[in-house]
Amino acid sequence: MIYGLKGIIKDVNLTSVVVDVNNVYYEVLITNHEAYQLGTTTFIYTYQVIREDNHYLIGFQSIQEKNLFGHLISVSGIGPKTALGILAATNAERLEQAIEEEDLKYLKKLPGLGPKGASQIILDLKGKLAKNDHVTTSTIEDEVEQALTSLGFKKPDIKRILKKVNRDGLSPEALLKLALNEFRS
Repeated sequence: MIYGLKGIIKDVNLTSVVVDVNNVYYEVLITNHEAYQLGTTTFIYTYQVIREDNHYLIGFQSIQEKNLFGHLISVSGIGPKTALGILAATNAERLEQAIEEEDLKYLKKLPGLGPKGASQIILDLKGKLAKNDHVTTSTIEDEVEQALTSLGFKKPDIKRILKKVNRDGLSPEALLKLALNEFRS
């Protein structure tokens, strides 16, 4: 997993930026193009999506936004592109507030969400978005779950496997390796 990139912004588009990291150019999908300026050095938190036919990076300005993205894609029926669209249309604080207050009307207005998707987000995430000065923390298990989700595994299968293989004190890489081995068997 690529946790983040620090480099010089070489190009800014409505939906992506190009970051020069030691003469390697990464295209990163983003939620807010106005936050980036050409020629500036910046750090972007990233989430790597790996599909059979497509690989791409999604960038975030804060760890809170990245963690909220991870929560969104853990919801049944919400994929990375839908989650990116949701975050592009609002901000993390307002989205968390809408989820906690069960503001179905607000959530239904977000791109890619209908009544069913908005209800599912509330059902799955209400009370799970821990707030500590507006920073959410990601556990090792959450990181591994996000990695497995991005590889195309289904959430119920991931939960079952992680319960089976989770051993305290393992690094995310070690836990991911155990889980992948379990999926193969």
